[in-house]
Amino acid sequence: MATPLGAAELLFIAGADTGAFAQSQFTSDVKSLAVGRWQWSAWLDAQGRARHFFALLHAEASRMVAWLPLGSADAMRAELTRFVMRSRVQLDAQTWVLHALDAEEASPSMEANEVLARQAGFALRQPATASRTAWLAPSSSKAFDSEAFERWRRDDLVAGLPMLTDALAGEFVPQALDLERLDAIRFDKGCYPGQEIAARLHFRGGNKRYLRRVRIDGAAPASAKAITAADGRVRGQILYAVDRVDGEGSDALAVLTDGADDAAAAMSVDGCAVHLNV
Repeated sequence: MATPLGAAELLFIAGADTGAFAQSQFTSDVKSLAVGRWQWSAWLDAQGRARHFFALLHAEASRMVAWLPLGSADAMRAELTRFVMRSRVQLDAQTWVLHALDAEEASPSMEANEVLARQAGFALRQPATASRTAWLAPSSSKAFDSEAFERWRRDDLVAGLPMLTDALAGEFVPQALDLERLDAIRFDKGCYPGQEIAARLHFRGGNKRYLRRVRIDGAAPASAKAITAADGRVRGQILYAVDRVDGEGSDALAVLTDGADDAAAAMSVDGCAVHLNV
């Protein structure tokens, strides 16, 4: 069975220069991405901060698809258009539907980074569980399963996927989002926006923010909500959050600052206590 979960915002990059353009703009090693495969990637601004995090699918020889799980495909298209110049590429943002495929519908032989064509869309494995399979399809279905979507997003959180909303575009360096753990960034592949700053931070150190799962004694807060200490200082920001299955508060993925561990006993978001080490 295929369960429709919600909207899937996609940016299609097509044309003879698709590969070269993506390699020059995105943080991952696009040059090594074979047709029929996918990888995590990001797009940085000139200051080396992540504007978008996405799954990059090499759908065909001259077509790639960026899937932005928390949206912003239109914004990414508008921002990338400034860099097209003489490149033979076309950018097109579309809204499809994300489905979860059950074990019977998913291909048991699908590899972790494989993209399979499925009914005019694409199927690909997702981390957290071995059988989690996403199907992105140009469906007009609006009968989304909200409970199944919550479970899906919870698995995203468990997998530590640093997904960004518009409100957090340009806020974090790659190290704060732990992009290297996901093989979503290379510091030695050549120039891309923000590469020099990101590489300097990687090789010389100095990052003061890091990605952590936290538990909150309250309902799931919105993205970009600040985590504060008892003295009022901001100790982090929520990327996204979901309510816990047991009803005991919520879980969130957050970027925390140095010193957050020391302030953990008295941190809060929206007045609700925040707990680390979960």
